[in-house]
Amino acid sequence: MLLTFTLPASRASRRVEVWRKLQRYGTVPLGNSGYLLPSSPANEEQFQWLATSIRKYGGDAAVVRVESIDNVSTPQLVGRFAEARAKDYQELIHEIEKFASRSEHDRGIGRLSRLRNRFQEIVEVDFFGSPLQKRVAELLETADGRRDARPKRRAPVVNRQDYRNRVWVTRPRPGVDRSASAWLICSIKGKVKKKMSPRLEFFYFRSPLN
Repeated sequence: MLLTFTLPASRASRRVEVWRKLQRYGTVPLGNSGYLLPSSPANEEQFQWLATSIRKYGGDAAVVRVESIDNVSTPQLVGRFAEARAKDYQELIHEIEKFASRSEHDRGIGRLSRLRNRFQEIVEVDFFGSPLQKRVAELLETADGRRDARPKRRAPVVNRQDYRNRVWVTRPRPGVDRSASAWLICSIKGKVKKKMSPRLEFFYFRSPLN
């Protein structure tokens, strides 16, 4: 399938918008004639929606079913799609390797999630099954396993007795939240009970202590 279109020169922002959508759809250019996608109902629907948008922007667009191209064979067309997806996968591999080389502190789950999302985006437009798809999936699985294998940090054990019969220092005119915090720390299991500290005292200072 071929999408051909023109947009007025004054519509620069619309050109960028259309180009980004074409990239997201996984198209490959056919010279200056337009952009190609393998024939399928889903791809045809995307082209039709984009053509409608282009016309709304004041341009012209047409979706053409192509049986053959005289100067480009079918294997050559498949090769163009494969080359485009290989480039996408290679860029993603580079990003995964950068992620894996980071310290444990910098390997956040958010970074890995973004890499996984990008992988899914590429897979959706990998129309001819690039061999790099399996390699990227394995790298992501390894990166995920390393993150899960990190030792879990245990919360420090707090002895409630260490906080009983203490003097609490705070600023003047404390609100109920600051007053309640000291009582809750001294309580049993964080609940206000009768066995709270019998000697809870507050000192007020206008400036921090040295």
